[in-house]
Amino acid sequence: MFNIDRSYIDAPQFEETLQSRLITIRSKNKDNPTLPKPEQFGLSDEDFEDYIDRKEDLTDWQKDMKRRGPLWLVIIFCIPPVLITWQHPDDDTLFWLSFVAGLVPCLIIWLLYKLIARQRERRLYDERAERYIEALQQWAEKNKQ
Repeated sequence: MFNIDRSYIDAPQFEETLQSRLITIRSKNKDNPTLPKPEQFGLSDEDFEDYIDRKEDLTDWQKDMKRRGPLWLVIIFCIPPVLITWQHPDDDTLFWLSFVAGLVPCLIIWLLYKLIARQRERRLYDERAERYIEALQQWAEKNKQ
């Protein structure tokens, strides 16, 4: 009856992440002597892989919060106006104060999220691993991997 093009639906959606890109560079070129090694930056392979895993987890958490966070903030913002308007439909002052009552918790939650994200980034950051990541990416760009 209908001819629907499903190619965009059935096509696999693969998002290349930093972790997958670095693993690909390292696995395809592990025998190349010019490839930067983690030992040159004071890291072991296990330490570097653990760092990349934790960095990817943090990135996934941040993406999830960007996707779901606004929905929760809107829900929290809308609850006070709805409840106050339902209980006091004729009072305009309470109606406008209810928006403030919805905005304050949203701002607090948003600030807490920003503080938690910044703290997690600081706790995770490793100068040696970041220099190694940069060296790998520059090497791959130079060698067109």
